[in-house]
Amino acid sequence: MTYGDSGSPVGDALDQIEARLRTESTRNLLQHWRTIKGADRGPSRHLIDPSKLAQVLSSVWLCDYERDVDRFRYRLTGEKVAKRFGHKLSKHYLDDNTDPDYYPRVHRYYRNVIDFPAVLYIYGRLYAETSNPIHGERFLLPLSDDGQTVHGLIGATAEIIPRQNADARYLPEFQKHIYVTLDTGAVVEESLPV
Repeated sequence: MTYGDSGSPVGDALDQIEARLRTESTRNLLQHWRTIKGADRGPSRHLIDPSKLAQVLSSVWLCDYERDVDRFRYRLTGEKVAKRFGHKLSKHYLDDNTDPDYYPRVHRYYRNVIDFPAVLYIYGRLYAETSNPIHGERFLLPLSDDGQTVHGLIGATAEIIPRQNADARYLPEFQKHIYVTLDTGAVVEESLPV
């Protein structure tokens, strides 16, 4: 598939991430985002076509970054996200629904997507701070109304199919974060214990 970033360092790095994706839903989100992004740092949320994201909508969330208060406010959340938290996160802030011990870590990687700006792919144990963590993958993708200033994020989390026996399912003891900076295509990786 050809995108506005194809053949560039950014496009090459995103192609490498796409090749390692384990779920169709994360692949679907990344492909749609790249299609509407063009050569910009990020697309406007107004360009997101829900009909193109049918496989992942229940796991998608959108949030705005409020610079003046350095907070992320959820604009909408899919059904699977709402179920995990016991309610829709829409109109709630990231810090309202994140374990206080984990909040600095989560806020940091949300901010990195805004500040670099970058695409962030996370693989490993997700929802690690909860009583029901999963083995999965997650994307945080920047959004920009003017194509330059990142003002929000679209993201999705997908569980990698668990084993038949819930007691035997694999839960990694880490999260791998892979950032692709949108200015140069530089790849920054970190592994964090959970």
